[in-house]
Amino acid sequence: MSYTALILIAFGVGFLLHNLGLIGFTPWVLLWPGSLIWFGLHQLVQIGRKRRGTQDSSEIVLWLVVVTLGVYLLLPKLGITVPAIPWKLIWPLLLILLGVMLLLPGKKGSVKIHIESGGAKHRVKEDVEFKKAFLGDFTRGPGSWVLDDLKLHQSIGTVYLDLTKAIIPDREVFLDLSGYVGEASIYLPPGLPFRADCSIGLGELTVLDQNESGANRQIRTQTPDYDGATKKVNIQAHWKIGEISIRQIR
Repeated sequence: MSYTALILIAFGVGFLLHNLGLIGFTPWVLLWPGSLIWFGLHQLVQIGRKRRGTQDSSEIVLWLVVVTLGVYLLLPKLGITVPAIPWKLIWPLLLILLGVMLLLPGKKGSVKIHIESGGAKHRVKEDVEFKKAFLGDFTRGPGSWVLDDLKLHQSIGTVYLDLTKAIIPDREVFLDLSGYVGEASIYLPPGLPFRADCSIGLGELTVLDQNESGANRQIRTQTPDYDGATKKVNIQAHWKIGEISIRQIR
């Protein structure tokens, strides 16, 4: 069976239904939540085949969490309301659960999280604090907040930055965002000079009126007044799978 053929047929049917006005979303909005579900289920199947009945409990729990997250993120895309996740409670509980699993008798193991920054060649201040998370959401705004240089890697999840009411210093501010699977949304105030260098391995890119979708897409742009401006934002956003959106309020 050709999985490539099935994927092409599924995307074709999805776009056809969207173009006929039968559904209100395109297949791209389902891509990265569906990828989480597929990847988690694939890993569970591989564990079942390789371990032959002696599965590592911590690995099974980890991939079950990934599948559950994928379903949680997929349902709102389909118009199904889901309760908000209390992340302040989920993170401690996951740490406790992982610790308990490692204490259980059986094969000992460790969970390794590989953090990889964006590969594009661009100028970034070396003294910027590097924030990283394996799973979850990172949100700033829409209320008043102080914008500063930010280097962030979100392995799985969403990044939401609303700069429309942010306090922006009179200098070039660097935003270096990267991730594996997820979504990044950035809202800029009107008239703010900015430079954007965005890329995605598979998914959709939107920077103002420019839009790219598919595999290995990139958008590089800057406002005409960027070089001479004192107050400006330099945005680097690079994702493996998902969606990146930069919009400016007009």
